[in-house]
Amino acid sequence: MNYTDMHRQFIWNVRLDFDPVGIRYIYDEKEIEQLPLTHRSKNKITYCQYLAAARQQRSAVYMEPKKLLCQNAYPVFGFRELDKVEDTKRHMKYLQDEKLSWAAPQEKAKLEKGCIGIYMAPLDLFDKMDLEPSVVYFVLTPYQAYHLLNDYMGAMKKPNLNFFHTPNSAVCSGSVYSYVNETANMTTMCAGSKTSGKTEMNYVNLFIPGVHIDAMAEQQKMRTEKGDGASLVGKGSKSWPGLDVCKACPLIKFEEIEPAKEVAENKEAIEAV
Repeated sequence: MNYTDMHRQFIWNVRLDFDPVGIRYIYDEKEIEQLPLTHRSKNKITYCQYLAAARQQRSAVYMEPKKLLCQNAYPVFGFRELDKVEDTKRHMKYLQDEKLSWAAPQEKAKLEKGCIGIYMAPLDLFDKMDLEPSVVYFVLTPYQAYHLLNDYMGAMKKPNLNFFHTPNSAVCSGSVYSYVNETANMTTMCAGSKTSGKTEMNYVNLFIPGVHIDAMAEQQKMRTEKGDGASLVGKGSKSWPGLDVCKACPLIKFEEIEPAKEVAENKEAIEAV
């Protein structure tokens, strides 16, 4: 599948509220020339805000270090060195312990030195260039994440997954962790992604390494084609989200009947679209 196929499949199969976003960490200036851009930030804003623009209004943006606002993200991307005094202060409100507040930023996931900027765009736009996303980013409900992570585990032959949670930097360090360690990662909102990133209280952040996204999409495609949909509820392979009523209850049994003419016509019209 190409990225457009994957993009559409993910949105349809689990009814995503937002576009999946491809993130590419740029180390070579020559790559910048081939990036399809639709918008440019006028001011310094956070990494989360760039990503919100990409997933909410399909913006394709390039973030230079000088246009990044969030100081917690700077060392994660290698844009500056850690400052013991200032970075400890930034983490005190979360941890209330100086030693722990200095350990926290030191132990966050970090990019290899040399990143000169970050490109973010809806996943399907990566078909317009020869570059692959470093990470694919989803903002979704825990239920939707559950389904995608099962497909990821099936594709990568992993029986379980571990996630990397930090007191803040849920999106910046969360995405870098997935890229550096080549594994899926899931984080809650943090204070920054709740406000400027609009993760909101009922969503989580999910990151899939770019090198694995095709295998995950193929796994989901294979699984859904065996049945009638992507749902894992009950016996699975049903249209999203699947019937969710009292597992194994002997009273809840349905049998198919001949649909009314107007219902059948409506179904045919929907399938045609």
